Amino acid sequence: MLIRLCYRVTFLVSAFLVFVVRPSLAQREVFYSQYLVNPLSINPAYAGSRESFHLSAFLRRKWISARAAPVTQSVSADGSISHGQIGLGFQALNDRMGLLAATGVYGSVAYRFNLPALAKLSIGVQGGVNVLPVYDFTSASSLNRAVGSFGVGIYYQAEHFFGGLSMPEVISRGVNLAGQSFYPAVRPIMLNAGTKIEIDEGTIFIPSVLVSKIEGRPLGVDVNARIWFGEEFGLGASYRYNSPGLIQTNYLQALAEYQLTKSIRLGYIFNSKTPESPLSNQFYEKSVHEIMFRFSPGVLNFSY
Repeated sequence: MLIRLCYRVTFLVSAFLVFVVRPSLAQREVFYSQYLVNPLSINPAYAGSRESFHLSAFLRRKWISARAAPVTQSVSADGSISHGQIGLGFQALNDRMGLLAATGVYGSVAYRFNLPALAKLSIGVQGGVNVLPVYDFTSASSLNRAVGSFGVGIYYQAEHFFGGLSMPEVISRGVNLAGQSFYPAVRPIMLNAGTKIEIDEGTIFIPSVLVSKIEGRPLGVDVNARIWFGEEFGLGASYRYNSPGLIQTNYLQALAEYQLTKSIRLGYIFNSKTPESPLSNQFYEKSVHEIMFRFSPGVLNFSY
């Protein structure tokens, strides 16, 4: 009993300290890890590229057996207007650890150019605000500080190829309180490219790569592979080398998706480590589990 109590106390204290000192990128990394099923999370130019409205909700849980373990809820929605020429997107994030929570809300606008062979090129911008908790040791209280953010991106989409270049945090200001600096600004540059290969009728293989660079840190590379069977069931796997978080982490990601109806898709995402937490190795359960729900009424074309 005493050992279990000590473990819980240690967990809560460590979690609190991690949340106080980790930069805002750790919060955004929850979004970044979703880009295979939600490309809008890393590139605002993707907004409206599927033309029909898509709403995706995610529930993320770490350290399942521990009480007061971190839980993250996020939602993403995008669609197009003006006959598909203008894309609009929205994202929201609630990242809760113990008694503290960080929230973020972001809006995206993209303009699309039609190219030969039904290809499209989009340019997009994103703006939003992060509300971050800061513990003031002078007053022994927790304060909330709003920090603005701004991002840009370009995205190219053709029948068998897609790619994009983005900087989700062109402007990302830190928080200063009583002479102390919290949440230092980090501005990753991300290059994503992939292709769609038809193996046989109804089976589509989608390999892709993501290269990320943060000033003063090693180059990050993600190698991804997804496969869809008959527009009904999809599987995927990724290896992430030097993930763009507080610390560079190597980990595996696996995902499974099922198209329940024409408008509803369910998904499960597994990460072998908790990359946004620098103290994850101190706990027995390092993995992250995430559930996805997508709703796309009036969908025009199947999207992978």
